[in-house]
Amino acid sequence: MRNFTLLLVSLVLSLSLRAQSRIIFSRSPGGLNTGETPSLMIYETATKKTTLLLKGSVRKRGEYSVSVSPDRTRLIVNTYQFGGWKLGIADFNGQSLSNFKKFTSRRNYEYSAMWSYEGSRVAFQEYNWSTNDTEIFISDHNGRNVEQFTNSPGGDRTPAWTQDNTELVFTSGRGNNYDIYLKPITSGEAKNLTNNPSTDFAPSTSAANNSIAFLSDRTGNINLYTMDYDGGSMINLTPALKSSVKSGAFDRIGLWAYKTSWSPDGSQIVFCTMTGSGVELFIVNKDGSGLVQITNNNDSDFCPYWLD
Repeated sequence: MRNFTLLLVSLVLSLSLRAQSRIIFSRSPGGLNTGETPSLMIYETATKKTTLLLKGSVRKRGEYSVSVSPDRTRLIVNTYQFGGWKLGIADFNGQSLSNFKKFTSRRNYEYSAMWSYEGSRVAFQEYNWSTNDTEIFISDHNGRNVEQFTNSPGGDRTPAWTQDNTELVFTSGRGNNYDIYLKPITSGEAKNLTNNPSTDFAPSTSAANNSIAFLSDRTGNINLYTMDYDGGSMINLTPALKSSVKSGAFDRIGLWAYKTSWSPDGSQIVFCTMTGSGVELFIVNKDGSGLVQITNNNDSDFCPYWLD
């Protein structure tokens, strides 16, 4: 009887945790890059309910690309509230934001922040108006002591920490096309993990295993892939998904809005891609099974982040 009671309690706790599984994403009316204002939304995987977290603050700019601290008490997001694209940080109680303020004191545009898994550091990309180049920087958790991490032509973007917080995975156009690279935090050269003439972008890492998810147009469609830290064991998880974009500059065709994010237990990945004329969210198991489209509307739903 005691064992049955323990099993029942475990099952209830498991169901409770699953019911709390949520994804934060941005939603703007109509098509991507049409000038509409993105707001932050929360999607609950158990109930399939979507609620508003933060209404877009600056018309035709809004907020997007969220990262939440490991203790789930602070949230960093791209925002236009501080004059130009900057990173804003706010206290987060799971349902609302408060004490919203500028994250760093730097002058250049900032994007795509990502907390380290132990919570003491934040990596982000910065666009330099003087050089017209994008590089990756690392700061303390409070936005201070900023140090430049990459320095190469072609644009380094969307950093993600490895599970042990010793390296960063990121997208770079340094080879005349976008590939996924890995570079140690302390010293060493950046390693090209994909080395393919296609566009490989939007990497994310799993907190539960040494795996990287990313998007690529190498089949002529945009599909979701996974690979190990050394670039091995690469798998196309969504070969049947027909999603393509027109050729052109990375920013102009909307690839800036595409993102992948692992569930905390490493069993699933949420990502966004274009289907028809709109950008929608999808969830798939790490082995490629169970592909599900979780948004389907006339809005643009992009930059998903798996919260809990």
